[in-house]
Amino acid sequence: MKKIFNLCLLTLSFVIFSCDQGFDTLNTSKTGATNLDPALVLNNAIISSSPTSSLNYEIAEVQQIFSSNTGVLVGGNFNQKNIGNTPNVWVNYYQNVIKYTNDVITRTKTDPKRANLMNMARIIQANAFMVLTDTYGDIPYLEAGGGYTAQNFFPKYDKQQDIYPSLITELSSASASLDPAGTIESSDVLYSGNIAKWKKFGYSLLLRAGMRLTRPAANPTLAASTAATAFAGGVMTDVTGADNAVIRHDANFSNGIGTTLTGTEAANYYLGKPFWII
Repeated sequence: MKKIFNLCLLTLSFVIFSCDQGFDTLNTSKTGATNLDPALVLNNAIISSSPTSSLNYEIAEVQQIFSSNTGVLVGGNFNQKNIGNTPNVWVNYYQNVIKYTNDVITRTKTDPKRANLMNMARIIQANAFMVLTDTYGDIPYLEAGGGYTAQNFFPKYDKQQDIYPSLITELSSASASLDPAGTIESSDVLYSGNIAKWKKFGYSLLLRAGMRLTRPAANPTLAASTAATAFAGGVMTDVTGADNAVIRHDANFSNGIGTTLTGTEAANYYLGKPFWII
């Protein structure tokens, strides 16, 4: 029995000693990226901001598109719950947009050379939060996106009436801070680093945010001052669409909505009357 016990101790010591040798090196990927350019991270957020899931929820809710079918297409068309469609925009925007814009902002806010990139990320993030709060009301805002950077896995919810003034401040500041004399982030998938167009994009989103507050029950005074700031900064005015923020899809980054509308579900969707009459 003593020999067996000693043999077990020897074996256990050998296993522990063996596992400790080169453990860090063995478990470090030799091919994985360790320091991805934040400009590429922002591109991922931009591309992810056009999810297929909005087709069966937001777009249907505002009656741009209508489907007479029930089942998997139920979302904004009917007064029915669809647990599969309702949370999809929430999940996509927090996981694939807010998480990445927060990472970009965190990594560039102390680097003056990447100031333009940081402000571009602020604009994309503000747009994402606008979509989220317009869709769901009160949402995690101030503490959102910090699961990795701040280890905050349970962000608190903020009220929509508090979120909009903050979004207006964020869009005003980010748009004004974009500097054509700074580093041009030519790899960005929206405007290839064109600061003039980014400014128009930011101020146009600012105008949208202000218009959300025009109703008497909201904040007409803030709406008016926000609109004035947006127009003074310069909004999109080119009727040819040259200033539009266009997400260009290809074989690697396919357009989910386009794929659906040209695929097997094409015959199940129709333009909503309120949309095409306008």
